[in-house]
Amino acid sequence: MLPLSFSPMKEKIQHAKELIRYAIENYPKVAVACSFGKDSIVTTHLAQQVKKDIPVFSIMTMFKPRETFEYLVKMSKLMNMNLKIYMVANEPPEIFKKNGLNVILLPPSEFFEKAKKVKEETGKEIYEVDPDECCRLLKVEPTKVAVKDLDCWICGLRNTEGRTRRDFKEIEKRGNLVKVNPILNWTEADVWRYIAIHKIPVHPLYAEGYRSLGCAPCSHPGGEFERDGRWKGTSKCGGECGIHTKILK
Repeated sequence: MLPLSFSPMKEKIQHAKELIRYAIENYPKVAVACSFGKDSIVTTHLAQQVKKDIPVFSIMTMFKPRETFEYLVKMSKLMNMNLKIYMVANEPPEIFKKNGLNVILLPPSEFFEKAKKVKEETGKEIYEVDPDECCRLLKVEPTKVAVKDLDCWICGLRNTEGRTRRDFKEIEKRGNLVKVNPILNWTEADVWRYIAIHKIPVHPLYAEGYRSLGCAPCSHPGGEFERDGRWKGTSKCGGECGIHTKILK
């Protein structure tokens, strides 16, 4: 294996930092989105090397795995993140409260009403019957709140993750918001190599065969592409929650 100083990996890291620096220098109100999966934790780590106290926001849902909540607490402390969490819920998870995390609660009434109606009509959960609506209410709408005062957001999207991510660009504009994707051209192996080089703790579910992490009922191990385990068994399989495809502002 070539040492990092002589490898294409070094060039990818430098390019990613240049994109992050571009975002910070050109857009006064900028933040990093972190889901606490492998890609976004790498992107946050890169961004902090450019600007240590860069704002970070995370969209959490009541359906996230316990392991994700625990990993969020661990990594937000370890990396001293300037973090805000947005969540549709009546109250934060107990682990967030115990650790004094900054959680912005958003009204859950619309979600509960729609979930109840679906349950009464079908006997199934809303994420089984209408995953697009579940994602809209729990992820897309909260993201709109998180970015409403931003000029630009930085995220860990990569175009080798799955079929739906091939055509994204490193710098995009949708509506009145710019999105910068600094690791867009990285491979899954690049991400794991960066994590190994920098000794970044790994979310425990990856050791169980997961390649992409979302809400617990809609994430499964394995798949040809990384996102094939998302929304498995539905028409949304391997697709998008909507935050990267909808106009947010």
